Formats: sequence, C-alpha cells, structure tokens
Amino acid sequence: MKKFEMKTFAQGVLLFAALCLCAGYVVSSSRAGAPAPQKKQEKNESESMSPEELARTRALFKEKCARCHGEDGRGETHTGEMLGAPDFTDEKWWKETKGDSRFIHSVTNGKEAMPAFGKKLSKQEIADLVAYVRRFAKPAH
Repeated sequence: MKKFEMKTFAQGVLLFAALCLCAGYVVSSSRAGAPAPQKKQEKNESESMSPEELARTRALFKEKCARCHGEDGRGETHTGEMLGAPDFTDEKWWKETKGDSRFIHSVTNGKEAMPAFGKKLSKQEIADLVAYVRRFAKPAH
C-alpha cells in the first residue's frame, strides 16, 4: 500500500509541475485577453486552423504536453509510460474516444491521471489542442 501511495503522490507532483509549466506558457502567449469566437470552439479538424493558430498550438503541445504524450503523440515518454498516457496514433483509442466533444470534456475536466485543464487553458486552446492531437491519427502522405 505504501508503494502505491508514493507512486500516486509522485504522479500528482509531476502533473502539478506540468500544469504550472502549461499555465505559464498560456499566460505568456495569450491573445491580449480577447475572448475566442463561439463558432471556432466547434472546430474538430486541424486543417481549419490558420497557419498562425497551427504554429501556436504545435508549440503549446510540444513545449507543454509532449513531456507526457511525446512529440509524436505515442505517449512513449518516461512520464507518459508511468501515467499511462494514451497512444494518439492508435486507431482503436480514437474509436473509443467517440468524437471531439468527449475528448474536449476529458481535457477540460480531467480523466484518470490526466489533470483538468479547464481553468488553465481557454476553451479555444483546448479545442485547438484536440484538433492538433487528431493529426496524429491521420496517415502521413
């Protein structure tokens, strides 16, 4: 029981540190506090992002999310393996995710070892990250 408690505590500390890093990035890269347009929150394909949005979202993912999920989305990092981060390139995982709204809900409210980002990221940033992550499921051309 003690090993489990220590592992859980260590996971919590790592997640808290990742959230702090992510929050710092978001604050430093915010768009002057302008609210995101409602219709953009419904985007579910990264191709609909402007080049600037895609670059910003890619940087947000690489700098703050890749620690657990890996730059390639496979979750094959030390932290990702410890926390059970999903493989975003796995077709079976995407079928079980059942659409962007459920995925957005998980990112916003947290799920299992995944912390809630709803108070750390804007709705638009979460929607953009989901659209960016969806790119990992697409075959390379």
